[in-house]
Amino acid sequence: MMGRATKYVAFLRISFALARRARGEVYGRVIFFVVILGVFSSLWTAVAEAGMPLALEPKAMVWYLAITEWIVLSAPPLHFDIQEAVRRGDIVCQLGRPVSWVTAVFAEGLGMLIARAPLLFVTACVCAGIFTGWVPPLHVLAVVAPLGLAASALIMALWIAIGLLAFWLGDVGPVSWVWQKLLFVFGGLLMPIELYPALVRDVAPFTPFPSVLSRPASLVLHSGAGESIALVLSLAGWGVITSIVLTLLFRRATGALTVNGG
Repeated sequence: MMGRATKYVAFLRISFALARRARGEVYGRVIFFVVILGVFSSLWTAVAEAGMPLALEPKAMVWYLAITEWIVLSAPPLHFDIQEAVRRGDIVCQLGRPVSWVTAVFAEGLGMLIARAPLLFVTACVCAGIFTGWVPPLHVLAVVAPLGLAASALIMALWIAIGLLAFWLGDVGPVSWVWQKLLFVFGGLLMPIELYPALVRDVAPFTPFPSVLSRPASLVLHSGAGESIALVLSLAGWGVITSIVLTLLFRRATGALTVNGG
């Protein structure tokens, strides 16, 4: 068991090292992050100053958006890498390795996630603090950080599931586009799910989206031991479901795989 785990740790370490060298992508995400928070901070402040009603204070909305964007931007979109591996046939060579291909891909994704998430989290906190002049208690951020990291890992696992659809669809772009929009709506990218229309509030709990966006970000608004424990259990439950889906998808994909020629 330990020897098998060591193999996946090696995948993680190599991916982490490569991600650390690819600074351009990370810096690009940081700049995008600053622009997004700056634009929405100015927008919500202007709306509040104009006397228009807001469901939350502008500073609360900025911090909420900072955490949701951090979670989304930290998760590497592995589905396109998987799609290209399927198209080129590279995956056929990789299947012969004495490791689980899906677990190895997940380990590589974790390496990228660990390399970029801390910098993006610091960016989120610094920018939100500067734009609002307010910072949540440090013990709240200490809870949000690991739970947000776990949420990003779950999003990454869901990206892998979408990537596996390339075995049947070839191009997973349309599925990715629909999935992103569902994530933004039912995940509550811009504001907590509680503020959405009744239809969205009723459907969202049956999806993993609130657990990976709205609920972790809402902890900066109203945190408590009960909410944190409930979120841990929810992330664990959806993690188990996602792992089962990944296993079934990969078995079906490799079972139907036919290799022609070299």
